[in-house]
Amino acid sequence: MSESTKTTAGQRANVVSFGKAERDLARMRKQRKDLPPQDARGPNNVMAGHWQPDMYGMPSDPECDCPVTPIGFEGDLFYFIDSRGQFRAVKAEKLNQVGIQDLFSATPNYPKWMCPRWSKPVMSKDGKEVVKASEIVSFEADDIKEILFLACSRKGFFSPNDKMRGRGSWTFRSGNLVYHAGDAMWICEKGKFRELPTGVHEGNLYPHLSALPGPWTEAITAEDNPAKALLLGFRKSKWLRPEVDPVLLLGWIGGGYLGGALDWRPSALLLGDKGTGKSTLQNTLKVLFADALFHSSDSTAAGIYQAMGHDSRAVALDEMEPGMDARKASNIADLMRTSASGAIGRRGSSDGTANAYQMRSAFLFSAINNPLHTAADLSRVAVLRMMPFDKDSERPEPINAETAGPKVLAQMMRAWGDNGAGFKFQYERFAKALGEGGHDKRGQDTYGTLLACAAMMLGDELAAELGVQVGPEEERWWTEHLAAASMPEVEDATPNYRQCLDRILTTPVREWRNSSHNTIGQILQEARTVDPITGMPTEAAVDYGTAKRDINIAGFGLLNVREVVAPAVRSQGITPDQALHKYGLPEGGLVLAVPNKSRKVSALLEGSDWQLGGWKDALQQCPVRGVMIGNSEINRVTIDGVQQRCTLVVLERYHQAPEK
Repeated sequence: MSESTKTTAGQRANVVSFGKAERDLARMRKQRKDLPPQDARGPNNVMAGHWQPDMYGMPSDPECDCPVTPIGFEGDLFYFIDSRGQFRAVKAEKLNQVGIQDLFSATPNYPKWMCPRWSKPVMSKDGKEVVKASEIVSFEADDIKEILFLACSRKGFFSPNDKMRGRGSWTFRSGNLVYHAGDAMWICEKGKFRELPTGVHEGNLYPHLSALPGPWTEAITAEDNPAKALLLGFRKSKWLRPEVDPVLLLGWIGGGYLGGALDWRPSALLLGDKGTGKSTLQNTLKVLFADALFHSSDSTAAGIYQAMGHDSRAVALDEMEPGMDARKASNIADLMRTSASGAIGRRGSSDGTANAYQMRSAFLFSAINNPLHTAADLSRVAVLRMMPFDKDSERPEPINAETAGPKVLAQMMRAWGDNGAGFKFQYERFAKALGEGGHDKRGQDTYGTLLACAAMMLGDELAAELGVQVGPEEERWWTEHLAAASMPEVEDATPNYRQCLDRILTTPVREWRNSSHNTIGQILQEARTVDPITGMPTEAAVDYGTAKRDINIAGFGLLNVREVVAPAVRSQGITPDQALHKYGLPEGGLVLAVPNKSRKVSALLEGSDWQLGGWKDALQQCPVRGVMIGNSEINRVTIDGVQQRCTLVVLERYHQAPEK
């Protein structure tokens, strides 16, 4: 880069910084405008206590607006924006003299003007002359309290979980993107940025919070675009898919800035051994996002959503390993799932109440081994596998900490387009291409959003320069290179029903400690009389009677198909073949009976998601008919001497059912 270019860029950075400083000073001057209480206010010269109320009972005279804004109520809480611009939840008993002074702390003269408390005039000794006139010495706390209570009541019910919008990106009803930078809000219309004050907009509250870097308001050329330096830096790492993974990571950054504006927030997982550069990439993200990123190497789900509040900032978690506490990892995965769709989550509290929370953030994890295994988790995450650096590998150059983040934010806001048309166009073309590559709706949402954000960050000119296939008519490249069948993360996304039964089949049975076999799957394999691959008869290693007895000891049942329909044959007077046809069973083979309620099954599934009885519903999720049978006419099986309702697993059909 030439010296003249550097100088110009530096001058532009100074101009942007100076503009922000001017805006900050203007806000401070407005806050400091707090006239003495006995002075008249506004063009109508309104004296203390003589203002006109609006429909909510608050002062309505020009230039006499109350610096404390009532928002509404919820239960025993009253909500306000205080004189410092902060969102406040106040209980009724706290709205006393001190509480009111707290709300008006930036404008202490206003409550004295609003509801003045006057001193008594000082009279002469003979009581005939006023020596000292009355003056305002404080405010009438009860009067102000009544006014604020009435205003909140008239504003109506307000729930922060529904109406609060913290820092990060959101959308107005029109679909236009708005970025809440904490101390100000920004929108981009027809490529031009405009600043809005924090507060209530379209019925949603954007409270005044600590400041985040705002968007770069000057023009950004392809050469100035930090996406170029970021992508070139990512390419210096070694990836399993060098043409794909750096682009998806770039797309995650764009999605991290869009946060609450997206209908679906995809996550990413940096997977690699030590020395692959995961920590270097995490540090790059910290520099890029600055305070617009929640970063932690040791946090809990509760710690994350409490720290985030109502923000839609991105979340990056380092060292997310399978060895961490199982409940802790599960709770974080749950948080990521709810955040992807913006669903309401609930957590219990010490006082017995349920606290609701809602996150709308893009998550990024880094780990040595994949901590996510369920289909629900893997469908939301792009797994980016990193390989060890070569000794002579170049390390990425550092990015400009002051300008890179604001420029990326500005690039995403401009590319979003009026009413969100820019993002919608990009997403739809990539989603269609991914659908042709075998992805379901969830895969289209995850990877389509990442590719759309990458295309928005780069722009057509820079994408063509860097050889990234995201330009016009190039989306079909991803049909082949991100085909669902070729992706390890999709391959690993085993359905819930199969994970559950596989856990049953492969977990050692405690009651068999001294046996030659230790899992149900092993004894079923040894009891086979037909080779599952060739279909030819084979000699069983364990006779049927022994297998039936041992599986019964484990708390399950083992039957052949004719034993399953025997009760129906007796009660209905039909032949075995008729019964098999009626209940959709094959002519031969074994059936595993899994009790719908059982302490032994619960013990076998200890530590799993199904331990507390969820196995029945999990098994019934099998999409292939005839694999799991729960017909009440034939599902009573004697186990441990007691008849129990069971889910019947037709084993040969299960082994032939799709794995995804």
